[in-house]
Amino acid sequence: MTDTAPNKPAVEPATMGIRLALLLMVTFFGGSMPAYKLAGDSFGPATANLGRFVIAASVLVIVARRRLPSARGHGRKLILIGMFGIGLMAVFLGVGVDKGSATISSIIVGLEPIGVALAGALIVGDKPSRRSLLALAFGILGVIAASGIVTEGSHGAAILPMLLLVGTVVTFSVYTAFVRRAGQGVDPLAVAAMTQVGALFFVIPACLLDLFGKGMVRSSGVHPKAVWAVVFLGVGSAVGYLLLCSVLANQPSNRVAVSMFLTPLLGVMFSWLVVGEHLHLRHAYGGALVLLAIWISEGGKQATQIELVIAESPPV
Repeated sequence: MTDTAPNKPAVEPATMGIRLALLLMVTFFGGSMPAYKLAGDSFGPATANLGRFVIAASVLVIVARRRLPSARGHGRKLILIGMFGIGLMAVFLGVGVDKGSATISSIIVGLEPIGVALAGALIVGDKPSRRSLLALAFGILGVIAASGIVTEGSHGAAILPMLLLVGTVVTFSVYTAFVRRAGQGVDPLAVAAMTQVGALFFVIPACLLDLFGKGMVRSSGVHPKAVWAVVFLGVGSAVGYLLLCSVLANQPSNRVAVSMFLTPLLGVMFSWLVVGEHLHLRHAYGGALVLLAIWISEGGKQATQIELVIAESPPV
């Protein structure tokens, strides 16, 4: 059945082109974790993001210059969405990866599909199901297990990076919901360009965190790998968010959420291949719980049975 409810944007069937666009998008999101780690060898987290959004915003504004008029009347709103949806998320992610690891980051952002679904429920008005809440609970358990707080205590677990990375889930989820709602009738290229400009506006003052920290450029100097990592982040941000906005223009947010189930798997793989990070058993435990959360949120028959068992269980 198709969605014919009033006041809702039309939902088109998921074509092969849409699936390929989503795959390319999550490839960038998965690769961004090790890219931030490489960029951190030479640049502070906010400085790396400054380079990212200078590249992304410049590319998109140039390409979208003839389509920007479609955002007339929506510009201020889209810039604010970009500032606090992408800009704040990127700062959280950069600091989280810098102080933690790309592998942990990959596992934690595995919660984004659930966050996207819940943000859609809260912002768009869809009532969250028991399944979504159950999936979120398992996902949080996965985050705790992967962080090491249980096995290594608070000193080994890096609490601050974990909290910042969870913050990326919240901000990105809110971003997708607002873009889905506010971007209707606006060309997706214009939406992507305006939100990337907003992200740039946010990270410029955020560079003060680097200036009063370890410096915008680290004492080890500028390495070619770090520069290429920033270029990857910039080009990938332009392409990835253009694809995201294009898909959200005619697809429900839960379809985007489904595609993002691949992000933690790709992120862990890239972190191992590119950065050479070691994998630990707790990563497997945490990753398994996050995957369980993802499986539950998919809504298979077994997940429905779990939901019914919990609903019908007598109170203790």
